[in-house]
Amino acid sequence: MTISLILAALFAYLCVRPILSYLYDAKGLRRYPNVNFLAGFTSLAYVWERRRSFRTRHLYLHHQRHPILRLGPNTLSFADPGAIKDIYGHGTPCRKDDIYTLTVGSHAHILNVLDRDDHARKRRMLSHAFATRNLEHWEFKISDKINKLIAQLDRRCTLPLSVGKQVRASDLTVNFRLWSNLFTIDALADIALSEQLGMLDSGTDTIQVDGRDGNLSYIDSLRGGNNVLSHFVGATEWFSLFKTVSGFFSPRSRKQWEHGRNFGRIASALADKRLQRHDRGDRLSDLFACLIEDKAGEARCLDRGEIEAETNLLLDAGSDTTAIALTHALYHLLKNPHCLAKLRAEVNEALSGDTIASYAKVKHLPYLKACLEESLRLLPPVSRGLERRTPPEGMQILGQMIPGDVAVSVPTYIVHRDPSLFPDPNVYRPERWLENGEQAKQMREAFIPFSSGARGCIGRNITMMEQQIFIATLVHRYNFALPSPDWTLDWQEAFLLWPSQMPLKIWSIDD
Repeated sequence: MTISLILAALFAYLCVRPILSYLYDAKGLRRYPNVNFLAGFTSLAYVWERRRSFRTRHLYLHHQRHPILRLGPNTLSFADPGAIKDIYGHGTPCRKDDIYTLTVGSHAHILNVLDRDDHARKRRMLSHAFATRNLEHWEFKISDKINKLIAQLDRRCTLPLSVGKQVRASDLTVNFRLWSNLFTIDALADIALSEQLGMLDSGTDTIQVDGRDGNLSYIDSLRGGNNVLSHFVGATEWFSLFKTVSGFFSPRSRKQWEHGRNFGRIASALADKRLQRHDRGDRLSDLFACLIEDKAGEARCLDRGEIEAETNLLLDAGSDTTAIALTHALYHLLKNPHCLAKLRAEVNEALSGDTIASYAKVKHLPYLKACLEESLRLLPPVSRGLERRTPPEGMQILGQMIPGDVAVSVPTYIVHRDPSLFPDPNVYRPERWLENGEQAKQMREAFIPFSSGARGCIGRNITMMEQQIFIATLVHRYNFALPSPDWTLDWQEAFLLWPSQMPLKIWSIDD
């Protein structure tokens, strides 16, 4: 009898309740088309979509027919660029969605903190360091890593590819996806923590953490945890169950959860090492210094947990997003040789005989910036819609009254393909960013690879600085070839849009 009651209660909770809720439609969301058959009934619709390797591209196809889609019982996606200002703009009544609380450890960091005042405090603490004028003082750290990268690429140079010849497998000596990531990890560790990880020197991403046997893989630790977390995080009421079950029954998931814990150990160990240097009297110039002292040199006295949380974010998003952007930037240039030739002419004129691009010489190059922005438009590292929640009283979005406490978002990948703003939206055409007029202004307003408003990415200046120096140096010094003219990247979308490995043939421009 007891088992029968339990089964009946479970059936009612899992099946009857969602159906009754859908039929009752308290918030009037049934009028919006569903992205899949589960969306009107349960947040498991998210898990269903997450099984796709590039789910936002699939959502894009749905949005071709419907400007507003229902992603879950209480979740809406907007494809119209006009919704950007409503949802993300300065002064929006929306707040971060509760989904972010599932990514919080012992302390929140600037990305997942929900409280507005606490976010404002964190942003004030870090914004001075992220200003371009301050980042330029750390250009030497980027140049140092570029120099180490060049040393490795020079060793892997092959003979030039003759016209009409095919690339041989033995000539694919560079996995650009890996080397771009080693560069960003090393550069970010130096800029953030004054730490020399030496990954470019060794050609591997391994790191030793005190108290652990053997080395850890930085990339596996970072992506493993984020990958498994991204499978369930959108199914909020099911998240705890899935986390427990996946770790218990699936060896692969259990390994990925362990990877995530390992990345936390890496961040904690590096934060501890940096704090010890400070305690010994080292006054280092890096981002971490802003967590210890304010501009006047007064101690901030932050909790150790908050320092580790912010360090974790710097080492996570600060390295991976830029590596993704660099991979996509070179990929688009190689797939569009006329754009590469035009960029190379601009860069060669600016750099003359320089080996490494200086930021002063490349920061104002219009076509270089246009190439990078066009790549970010087509394949933004954060392609999905960043989740926000409407205020309890509801709000107007695109002139429609959306009820309170509804999760809303605008997918970056999708608004970047609005044909009314970006003609031939799937074509890589950097020249569009060099045009003027009202159309260009509207394009800029819809260009959100770093999000928008008060919650916009605080690291946008540093990533653009790295990209400009990195790409300018490489196109000035090397030629590259993909495995074949029709070779294409694959992607896996977790929280970020991870490109697959990108094998390249490389040879010196002077050969």
